[in-house]
Amino acid sequence: MEKRMILAIVLSIIILLAYQRLFAPEPSKAPPPAQRQDAAKAGSGDNAAGAAGAPALAVPPSPASEGLIPGRENPLRWITVRTPLYIATVTTAGGGIQSFTLSRYNDRTGPKGKPLDIIGSGSLRPLPLDLYLAESQPAFPPQPVFASNAPGELSVAAGEKKTVSLSWESAGGVHIIREYTFTGGGYDFEVDQKVTNGTPGSLRFKPGIELSQVFAGELGGDSYSFLGAVADSGGKIEQLDLKKIAKGGIDKVPVRWAAADAKYFTLIAIPGKEWSLEQVSPLGTEGIRIALSGSPVVLGPREVVSFSVRTFMGPKEYNLLEATGKGLERLVDYGWFSIIAKPLVWVLTASNRVTGNYGIDIILLTILIKILFYPLTQKSMASMKKMQELSPILNKIKEKYKDDKARQQQEMMNLYKTYKINPMSGCLPMLLQIPVFIALYKGLLVAIELRHAPFFLWINDLSAPELLWDIAVAGYTIPIRLLPLLMGVSMFFQQKLTPSAGMDPTQQKMMLFLPVIFTFMFWGFPTGLTIYWLVNNLLSIGQQLIQNRKAEAEKAARA
Repeated sequence: MEKRMILAIVLSIIILLAYQRLFAPEPSKAPPPAQRQDAAKAGSGDNAAGAAGAPALAVPPSPASEGLIPGRENPLRWITVRTPLYIATVTTAGGGIQSFTLSRYNDRTGPKGKPLDIIGSGSLRPLPLDLYLAESQPAFPPQPVFASNAPGELSVAAGEKKTVSLSWESAGGVHIIREYTFTGGGYDFEVDQKVTNGTPGSLRFKPGIELSQVFAGELGGDSYSFLGAVADSGGKIEQLDLKKIAKGGIDKVPVRWAAADAKYFTLIAIPGKEWSLEQVSPLGTEGIRIALSGSPVVLGPREVVSFSVRTFMGPKEYNLLEATGKGLERLVDYGWFSIIAKPLVWVLTASNRVTGNYGIDIILLTILIKILFYPLTQKSMASMKKMQELSPILNKIKEKYKDDKARQQQEMMNLYKTYKINPMSGCLPMLLQIPVFIALYKGLLVAIELRHAPFFLWINDLSAPELLWDIAVAGYTIPIRLLPLLMGVSMFFQQKLTPSAGMDPTQQKMMLFLPVIFTFMFWGFPTGLTIYWLVNNLLSIGQQLIQNRKAEAEKAARA
């Protein structure tokens, strides 16, 4: 039985490490410093009144030989839209969103934190929601500069709706109108487009829109988080990570929506009707470009075509995405055990309405899980204690039938049957907790509610490893963490209290080495998960002490 228990523990380690290895994307590399500086500048783009502070985005020329010529030169402008939830900057160069700063989410913990701009591609082309008109004949300018009568700054209160209108017209009479409709109090908004052919000839193109993202800084997540493009194709979620996108060869499949998806934040385009995933390609070193397009249209003289796209830019809050519709909540990827992870995260958020501290909520959840597993754990402990009492008899059977393994197993099973012991009951609770452990791990990893959530004292982010201080050794920086050390110590004491009948010296050494393995495993884990495992160990120690005293009392009573 002890061998089976060791196997269960080792198996849990292998499952967790394999899960991280097989289903986690490659760690993100930071882009070059120059690129980060450009992106930072792009995120602080000013409006027309202060355009000097905005990045100078190159506008490609549109000579007559390349197609449609602008009817007039429109000035570059940046229009700032303020709502209670975000500040968006619309640029007239291409008509896209150059920055989208969230008011309720900061780029770091503590007083130095500033509102986070979730558009990392602000200095690269295309921008999110740039107009995409593919296969056009005659060709549209690659980046038309729109005109707009909107003020340089626009405020949208909760419950209000306001529109930013952009227009562009060619010298021959082709007219494009783009209208953003922002709603205060939500992260979703509408983009309506209308193309009118005012020329005497025909106009052919594929209507569409673009998304882009550079996964740098806070948008880069960690080595275990997905970064890339996500699309809903026929109700099936397709994930394209950076590695797959870099290889190319992405199929042009019909999609209901597509997203440039980071760990905690997402940019989503939802066309009015099913469009094609026209293009998914790298953008810079750590970015992606997504193009969605509809079927080709041919406009005769004075004909008009309209198309609209609903957009969501913001945090990946499960309830918020679910309320937006279209199955967007599936962007919150809880992994294999989502059926367990979802209720666990729900319990945490429900408890937080009372406590206001997610660290306390994790402790309460650990106690709840311990109560639920209590009958199984109690049965396991009683079984292991009986096994310890039978250890002398088991050793005699092993010695007597050491040359006949079949007879040895038969005699041992007869002994278990006589004393009504299930040899598997000792490791069953641990096997049952593996899915809960992995589900909680994924929940703590992807739930934005835990991002930058503080606990006590130096612990200011439950979604990241805690840090006391750093020490430099031989040119390397080593983070010093207290909770993983406490967890390892608690696991060691738990093993000392647990009956270990029948273990040979090799097995005992292996069991003593497990706390060290777990300590190193948890060194880079989210603090919330370490708190869960530490508290679970402490509760197990308490339960084992009670069980040992109870067994000693029963033994004394029999004597």
